[in-house]
Amino acid sequence: MNWQNVLELAEFDTPTVANGLELLSVQDPTIGYTGPDVRALMPEMGVRLGIAVTSRMDTTTGGTDNPPSLFRDWLRLIDEAARSGPSGQRLPVFAVMESVGPRPRYTVTIGDGMGTGMKLAGAVAFITNGAIRDIDGVRDVPLACWATGLSPMHGKLRWLDVGSPVVIDGMTVRQGDIIHADVNGAIAIPAAVADQVYARAQEVRQKEAALFARLRDPGMTIEKYLAG
Repeated sequence: MNWQNVLELAEFDTPTVANGLELLSVQDPTIGYTGPDVRALMPEMGVRLGIAVTSRMDTTTGGTDNPPSLFRDWLRLIDEAARSGPSGQRLPVFAVMESVGPRPRYTVTIGDGMGTGMKLAGAVAFITNGAIRDIDGVRDVPLACWATGLSPMHGKLRWLDVGSPVVIDGMTVRQGDIIHADVNGAIAIPAAVADQVYARAQEVRQKEAALFARLRDPGMTIEKYLAG
């Protein structure tokens, strides 16, 4: 994989990257992205992209037991992904957690404590179909987050697994996919074609620039537009 081409996708907003991916015709364009339920909680942090490292956790099933934690296992996977670049180059990681259980949207998945550990391991961003807490602390980490919103508390942390396929607001994510996200939402780019998207995104940008220049020309009228 040409990692330079992948990392340069940060130059584009997520809709442009999504349109570039569509031009490759490698997947149905009705899948592979989040809907309106997951949003950028720190939009001022801008675009984030990274290698997806996945996990699943339930924090709304009741109980007062002490279930085993997979957090350190997840951190090890994040660290391994961050160290997987060519010639020792560290790569950005997008931590992904599917919230499962009786009330997935209600639950807190991470706060500033877990966020700090994730950042140390190499995560530059986090996405979940659940909520987070300690937003000021997480912002200070700093760790850009996409989630359904905020909540002050969670139940017992019941880890299901790490490294498995997950679904975030309709977006299926597999370990090793490339996640690109901004204020518009997030997309999952299959690793096999991730380094091909940059050239296509450039095409999209150039075509849109020409189109908008034509449409915004002072002499443009609806009659000229309809006439093609």
